[in-house]
Amino acid sequence: MAYANKNIDDVYNLLVTSFQEKFNSELQILPKSFVKVLCKVLAGVYIIPFKLCGWFYLQLFPDTASYKDVIIQGHKVNPLIKLGDLFGVSQPAKGDSWNGTITVIVTDPAAEKVLQQGTQLKSDLTGLIYCVSENTALDAVTVEVPVYCTTAGTAGSLADDSVLKFVNPLAICSQEAKVSSTTQAGTEDETEAHYRKRVQTRYSTQPQGGALADYRNWAFDIAGVLQTYPYNDENSPGGVLLYVAGNSDLYTDRIPDSALLKAVGNACTYDPDTGVQNRKPITAIIDPAGDETYINVMPVRVTSINVFVNNLTGVAAADFGADFKAAVEDFLLNREPYIRGLSDDNNRTDSILRNSLAGIANDICTSYKGDFGELLMNAGGTSISSYTLGQGELCKLGDLYIDGVLYEE
Repeated sequence: MAYANKNIDDVYNLLVTSFQEKFNSELQILPKSFVKVLCKVLAGVYIIPFKLCGWFYLQLFPDTASYKDVIIQGHKVNPLIKLGDLFGVSQPAKGDSWNGTITVIVTDPAAEKVLQQGTQLKSDLTGLIYCVSENTALDAVTVEVPVYCTTAGTAGSLADDSVLKFVNPLAICSQEAKVSSTTQAGTEDETEAHYRKRVQTRYSTQPQGGALADYRNWAFDIAGVLQTYPYNDENSPGGVLLYVAGNSDLYTDRIPDSALLKAVGNACTYDPDTGVQNRKPITAIIDPAGDETYINVMPVRVTSINVFVNNLTGVAAADFGADFKAAVEDFLLNREPYIRGLSDDNNRTDSILRNSLAGIANDICTSYKGDFGELLMNAGGTSISSYTLGQGELCKLGDLYIDGVLYEE
């Protein structure tokens, strides 16, 4: 019997029909009101294990497992994180607090006082509290003092020259201090969607001792990695080229910085938890120089696709532009290069077709009862009807022109 969704009313109606038919034709001793009450109780009793069985089945797979904590027999369990543990996926990354240095102007350096660790400052811009990281001698006219935000996340990040004020003003220095540099940017906790993707990737591609999928799995141990694209280096026997895409919330256009690239290289060589070199095969080369610079670990390239929609009628350019731009951005952000043996052969996403973008435009125009004449696209100034992503290449929407006018939100 196939598993079919049922609610309490479905079960109740089924029981009432069965009970009334049985009692009315044979027993006829119970009033109908009693039968209905009895059926309602039985339906409630039945539906509870039915729902529990359905919920339990969903927890078996990473794409449907719940990300919320549940208490079962006194044990607190997060089903998705538990699946991640079983498949060797590290815990969801926690957000970091912003750290930086501020320039404190000392009015009486001769006093040689010490600014105590934990001294509080506040930002009028963020409304958050910042604390001094370590005891610092106030023995000069200007002193660089390390501080950190007490709240983790991007909300506490400050730009250079931002002003912090001492919560309790000090007699020997100015109440205001300016941020001189950032030593660590604030980051958010890893999102459910990103962690779920990590678990799904590990679930579908189990480690095989150096296969293409392994490099992708190892790179996911580093917070901020969106995706990794591994290739054989045709110019070097045993060479492996890794192209890394960073989380778009942290890195502009998904292009990571050198620190993330180095961290990925380390994660593909050493176990982050133990430091044991038990990952890539010893013959695989991602660090040709041998000094942990990992020059074979590179950022992805991002190509801009410019789109031109002409002869738009029956719909305001602003309304069409807003919907079309959002849809095309989402479409292009989900394109990625094809890698034989790693990508899904039945669902290739390495091609950008003009017809696909025209289909998006047509759907939006239809919803507004409008129409358009033609859609063109180009990359690098060359008009094209299709574009195929190359090695380590991603794409994004460049400029959008509607009837020759650049659309700007």
